[in-house]
Amino acid sequence: MAAEGLVRYEPEPDYWYSAEGLPYGYDFQASDFEISVEELDLIAQAAGATMRCDIVLHILVSDVAGRPALARIAERVARRTDGWVFIEFHAPPSADLIEYLGSVGRCVRVDDAVYLDATAMAGWIAHPDFHVVK
Repeated sequence: MAAEGLVRYEPEPDYWYSAEGLPYGYDFQASDFEISVEELDLIAQAAGATMRCDIVLHILVSDVAGRPALARIAERVARRTDGWVFIEFHAPPSADLIEYLGSVGRCVRVDDAVYLDATAMAGWIAHPDFHVVK
């Protein structure tokens, strides 16, 4: 969070603020709180390691301007933890987009969403169609 220029909110250490005053937060959760065991198994197969969903990052407002920072933070966390990022799209991703994400890193499609490793997440951030759905 600090690498993105956010400042910790001292009364509540799980919350951070951007220079624009946008609030961000994170949670540590049980491994099956938001992601099904079946989806974790798909990611484990792609990663070649046991996977858990322990860290959830979020921006606490609907301000679209804050979402790119959230994506960059997610990419950094994935890189440092050898983790994956869950991405939902505005509309189902095209075959070309899935192919591109798979060519720049590891990408696992689940219905109309994907899980990206850190390298694929960096590729998604750099892609001209990049967007973040809260």
